[in-house]
Amino acid sequence: MRPASILALLCTSVLFAQVTAPPAPSVPAFETVSIRPSHLTPGCYSMLPPGGSQYALTCVSLRFLIGMAYKADRIDGDKNLLDDRYYDVRATTPNNTPWTSESVRPMLQHMLTERFGLVAHPGKRELPGYALLLAKGGAKLQPADPATVVQGQKAGEGSQNFIYIGMVQGRGVNASGIAGLLSAVLHAPVEDHTGLSGLFNLDLRYKPDNNTDPANENLPSFFTAVEEQLGLKLQPEKVTVDTLVIDHINPEPTPN
Repeated sequence: MRPASILALLCTSVLFAQVTAPPAPSVPAFETVSIRPSHLTPGCYSMLPPGGSQYALTCVSLRFLIGMAYKADRIDGDKNLLDDRYYDVRATTPNNTPWTSESVRPMLQHMLTERFGLVAHPGKRELPGYALLLAKGGAKLQPADPATVVQGQKAGEGSQNFIYIGMVQGRGVNASGIAGLLSAVLHAPVEDHTGLSGLFNLDLRYKPDNNTDPANENLPSFFTAVEEQLGLKLQPEKVTVDTLVIDHINPEPTPN
């Protein structure tokens, strides 16, 4: 075959490969999005429940939006930008698809990138926290039958895992999930070092700090309750936690 013919064949092959290459996967995005400054006061947060095609948040900070989008508990960045401005967000999902807390995350990520110019990267930070250990005598947790554990929750339905003043409830949670519930009470990271496997139900009752409810007066303190009722103990230690580091974000979104 002549050199010219070989060159023509190569060029044709390259062109064919370029034309027939599969398109890059599209990034999930909302069909429509409206972002406006909130005129309500801090703490006025509201949100439509999952299960519909309308996504609406009222009176939320950028820190809250980023936390929702990336499932990030700890975000490092300019506090003035992340916490001092509040927004109302109204959006619709593509093809009127019902949204869930998982499916909406990539759409929120796309919105933050496109409308606020968000640039971020994962990081780590060492913080004062606690190790969750087995207490003397071992765990006193109630095993949960995996067949009875509810997966997810229906629109508008409350979670079976929650904390309230003087109580912690968990249903079908593993040891890491228990550490997460106790972390929420302490407002500090808790790392599981129990070595426990399986799923558990728990109902922890304790006397909260600055207690004003006579019904709680005879309950033990939080740390004592964890040991007496769960057979676990919390030991102070430095804990390395995952963080999301904000490299850049604009305080104002691009126009609707």
